[in-house]
Amino acid sequence: MGVLTAMLVGTLQVDFAVAASADAVVSHFIAMILSGALALYARLDARSFFMWRGGAVALALLLVCAHVGVTHAASRPVASALLVTTEIVHVLAAAIWIGGIPFFLVALGMTKSGEARRLIASKFSRNAMGAVGALIIAGLLMMTRHTPDLSALYETNYGMLLTTKIVLLFGLLCFAAANLSTTRKLWRASSAPIRRLLRFAEVEVGLGLVTLFCAAALASASLPIEGGAERTSLSEITARFAPRWPSFHSPAYAELSAAQSVSSVAEPGTSSPLSPADIAWAEMNHHLAGVFVVLVGVFALLERHRRTAPMMRHWPLLFLLLGGVLVIRADETAWPLGPIGFFESLRDPQIVQHKVITLLIATFAIFEWQVRRGRFKSDWPAFVFPITTGAAAAFLLTHYGHTEGADEVLIAISHTPIALLGVVSASARWLEIRLSDTFAGRIGGYVWPVAFMLSGFLLLLYREQ
Repeated sequence: MGVLTAMLVGTLQVDFAVAASADAVVSHFIAMILSGALALYARLDARSFFMWRGGAVALALLLVCAHVGVTHAASRPVASALLVTTEIVHVLAAAIWIGGIPFFLVALGMTKSGEARRLIASKFSRNAMGAVGALIIAGLLMMTRHTPDLSALYETNYGMLLTTKIVLLFGLLCFAAANLSTTRKLWRASSAPIRRLLRFAEVEVGLGLVTLFCAAALASASLPIEGGAERTSLSEITARFAPRWPSFHSPAYAELSAAQSVSSVAEPGTSSPLSPADIAWAEMNHHLAGVFVVLVGVFALLERHRRTAPMMRHWPLLFLLLGGVLVIRADETAWPLGPIGFFESLRDPQIVQHKVITLLIATFAIFEWQVRRGRFKSDWPAFVFPITTGAAAAFLLTHYGHTEGADEVLIAISHTPIALLGVVSASARWLEIRLSDTFAGRIGGYVWPVAFMLSGFLLLLYREQ
């Protein structure tokens, strides 16, 4: 809530009191209070909680309603009772399914009884299937009301986020279907192994978090039916993404708009037309990143062979070098090259996103390099890879604010497949760690380097003109 208020103050240039009274801030404040009350309920012993469970259910329903208060269904000039109800069902279904998976994992881990595990898995599967059905039906209904036609799914920011959410949902359903197969085996024989079920459920949690992050961004995107949403066309998309050789020519910093006009970048969050030099600078950044990412994927695959492993295991250093390049070149209007100071630049959400992603890349590189060298005695540092990769992918899915109009949509289209490949990489690496001695783990070990290479190729094809 504090971050949201600070962002409103910084980007809209309004007083703190005005920002704090915004509907979104008030809704989040109510949600925070309700979440705190539910946390207190969770501290009750089992007997007391069961006795007062009605109050917990009521608080949970109120929490859902508070979250719905910041969605498109409730923020329309004339709220539709049907849409608000549908949104409540949609959020509640997501809470039951995605929110229930961590507790499902905890419950299975707390018991060694095959019969108890069979009962837990059976009950959760029934609840999850009902929630998935409600989630899909409610989502389809809202999609028909919020998007005027199918082309809006790829011609607008809202449509791109919605399409991404659908793709992530498909991935979740694939893992859920695999776990349902294990659950049926468990029902037939309570002694059936559940290790794969647990590990796949862990990946579901990660995919669910990215999906919820995408859903939160979806709530801030303009609806295509309202006419205010930036929109491109299929012909513009085709022209922008026509394949061409990457360019590695970088203009001198003095040629950039940031160097020629201090006033144009004096206020973070403002935008100005990009000059040819600005476009070449941005394309060079993406193409350089593409080279690094492709090399990482190639070296990671070579590391799997015994002869080349000793030399190839240092591939994380490429990401550390990439992080250094991004620190200097990612934001030409801000420190260390531009006129905007480091702390002042943090008022701009786009610059903050760049810095967070750069920090995630550096963290990934440092920890994974030490993991590859066997410098850690514990196992947890290996999980920095999938966690930071998944977080970077989530940030990339909502990486907006570059420009205005149709160009913003075109940039979103170019970033989305890269972010989805990041989600694939994070999931595959998680399975490689958690199921290292199984077929699924070995396949995961080959999937994430290939996904990195594909991401790099997409970066090499990046264009801003």
